[in-house]
Amino acid sequence: MPAEPEPVHGEPAPLHADSPAGGWRSPLLVAILLGLGGLAAFLWLGRPGAEPAAPPVPDRLPPLSSEAEAYLPQVEIGPMELSRWQNFLGQQVTYLDLTLANRGPRRVTAVELTVEFLDPYQAVVLRESVRPVGGRSLPGISRGPLAPGESRPVRIGFEHLPADWDRRPPRVRITGLLLE
Repeated sequence: MPAEPEPVHGEPAPLHADSPAGGWRSPLLVAILLGLGGLAAFLWLGRPGAEPAAPPVPDRLPPLSSEAEAYLPQVEIGPMELSRWQNFLGQQVTYLDLTLANRGPRRVTAVELTVEFLDPYQAVVLRESVRPVGGRSLPGISRGPLAPGESRPVRIGFEHLPADWDRRPPRVRITGLLLE
């Protein structure tokens, strides 16, 4: 007859030998470091290529030259739309969205727009200048040169508009233009 196993009293025998204190931390640390390294490599290799360097544009554009004035009809300011955004704290920002298009044969390196908000009597209550082409670039926003035939959406934000503004779209005109 086969021998029956003897009942074991107390705790069962361990399936593995105890490792020195902290033995599980090393593999976990290695796994975390490998994961972070893989993520960093993925982000580095997946980033978009850098745009070609644009020629330096002065901080202040000179007054419109006769050459720039002759080219002005080739630079179109497309349809404008006003919108307003409010956060949960009640702060409001009014946005002016428009399209800027270069219909001419030359490359535009800088454009300065002057935006004027008017009151009901057509007096200017707010005037701001912005540079959507040739200004400092921001992440995800191209401010490089405008190639021939290229159109670019432009969004201009205004945090504080005067109370006496007539609620109509502002006047927008080109007050600075540099050509390549």
